[in-house]
Amino acid sequence: MSWLDWAKKNIRYRLGGQGAAISQMEIPPDWNYQQYLTAYGQIGWLFGAVSLIAGDVAEVDWHLYKRGAENEEIDSHPLLDMWRSVNPFQTKYQFLELIQMYLGLVGEAFIVLNFNGLGTPAEMWTAPPQFMHIIPSPDTYISHYEYRRGGARLRLEVPEVIHIFSPNPINTYRGLGTAQSIAVDLDIERYSGRYQQRLFYNDATPSMMIEYPDVPSAPERTKIRKEWAEIHQGWRNARKTGFLWGGAKASVLSLTNRDLELWRQRKMTREAILGAYRIPHSMMGLEGVGSRARVEADEYNYAKHVLRPALTRIREAFNEQLVPLFDDQLIFTYDDPVPENREAVVDEMTKLVPAGIVTREEARVKLGYQAEPESGETFVTPMNIMPSPSKALKHKGINADQKELMWRVYANKADVDELLFKRVFKRVWDKQASLVANNFEMLGNLDQAFEESRYIDIFNEAFTPVITQVFTDALEAVMGGKRFTVSRIKQGLIDEFALEWIKTRSLSLAKLVNGTTYEELRKALATGFEEGESIFQLKHRISQYYTNGYERRATLVARTEVIAASNEGSLQGYEKEGITEVEFYAALDERTCAECMGYHEQVYPVRESHGMIPVHVQCRCTWIPVVE
Repeated sequence: MSWLDWAKKNIRYRLGGQGAAISQMEIPPDWNYQQYLTAYGQIGWLFGAVSLIAGDVAEVDWHLYKRGAENEEIDSHPLLDMWRSVNPFQTKYQFLELIQMYLGLVGEAFIVLNFNGLGTPAEMWTAPPQFMHIIPSPDTYISHYEYRRGGARLRLEVPEVIHIFSPNPINTYRGLGTAQSIAVDLDIERYSGRYQQRLFYNDATPSMMIEYPDVPSAPERTKIRKEWAEIHQGWRNARKTGFLWGGAKASVLSLTNRDLELWRQRKMTREAILGAYRIPHSMMGLEGVGSRARVEADEYNYAKHVLRPALTRIREAFNEQLVPLFDDQLIFTYDDPVPENREAVVDEMTKLVPAGIVTREEARVKLGYQAEPESGETFVTPMNIMPSPSKALKHKGINADQKELMWRVYANKADVDELLFKRVFKRVWDKQASLVANNFEMLGNLDQAFEESRYIDIFNEAFTPVITQVFTDALEAVMGGKRFTVSRIKQGLIDEFALEWIKTRSLSLAKLVNGTTYEELRKALATGFEEGESIFQLKHRISQYYTNGYERRATLVARTEVIAASNEGSLQGYEKEGITEVEFYAALDERTCAECMGYHEQVYPVRESHGMIPVHVQCRCTWIPVVE
């Protein structure tokens, strides 16, 4: 006997002529379909989780294609007409939203189709699952559906109903919703809320008991109550001293810790609800001090593990039960809600380009950029990427002693420029320190206290003149003493390429400095929050960060940017002087690193050398012109 034959026989036996016994959903005690649906409007975290997913499902766009020709979308079709107007009383958004609500709460949704005279669906309606019954059949698995409400029954044939459900391992006819898996937690949350409401709204426990050794007479009791109320009742009489005579004493009653700390239990049930629905805290506004990267990662995981499976469940039901009623050569699908994991792509390209597996141009295309830069733009090469040398080493017109002398002159000038850069950095650093600390004390929130766009403008405005000065000094040295002052730059004597480089470098530096500062402040404050520090203590943390971090940050920024601007200015000058090749010259002193020495004395085309130095933070290498 096959499994199917055995199943049919078993169904006949269990039916016993009574129909739908096995179609009934077994649910946790005291909860039925109606209660799960009702709980949606009674339990805030359940409402938040279910409505978030339902709204996001409803927002996704759908498309119709011919099977095997997914690149050719069909724009006009009766199915699309019905899809755009599902029925006279619901929008498509409300229709999809309600389907997902039912799926999230009880694990199944029923769509009833109304057919036109041509035998194709013209309308779709959602049927509340608590009123739907599945009538099994020993021959066809499902005989028909029944919509029961009160004493009325409506028979619906199998083609008239689309049943979308999450599989239920103990009843293959019905679904199992996320809410049903946390019925106990929902019960706890509901009763905890009601307990606290009644505690504060109508608590029968008096705040004070007055005890008498004997029972006073009725008139005496009335007099005592009246006098006590006149003296102590109302906000004007708060904290007045009370006096008792005749052996009476007062006993103060207060709420217990159990009453006041019920929030801990409610927090646990909140975690259970959000965990079951796989909703990240940041998407419910619960995250504390967090980074944008963390929020983006949460959104990616939510789209991948929650939103996409929900849409796929609906899509598969439509393609198997709805679309063939119009044309079995069609396929219905949705826009993938999962964003490209750009961080992963960037990480992949960062590893593949240095390894020589893909070219820089291929990586730009993969990341959505044009392969070649526009006119006036250039590649900013990552610090550890070098193109292959243009040729083998050969004798050049500048000897070893001259090269070393050129480097020492360059290094000495860089030391002077670093001091200038650090003075500029300190001025804006101290200004930011004061503003952020004071704003945080007033607002108590780093995101509001740290006005990133404003500080980027401040740093950019401060950095641009000093980067310009270092750049033009190097250019002047190569061009034989020609003066490239700010006024001459404004007159157009420095080409647009150079001006764009200065502008881009300054703005990028301002963004990098402020982005790093924000992240480091966030981590420092997170530690303070965990230790329960006050606003004053957290403000002190901010001030200490700026005080202790200045020398480290200023040195890294000044040395790296001076080297970058100086070498870029030199390369610009070499190109203007007709030099086509340059030699990489590593810093030959106690700070020389193995990475830079790997490039020492290699020759590269000038046009491919832009952005290669600095190789790393605090690099002190330079370019030597190749002359015969």
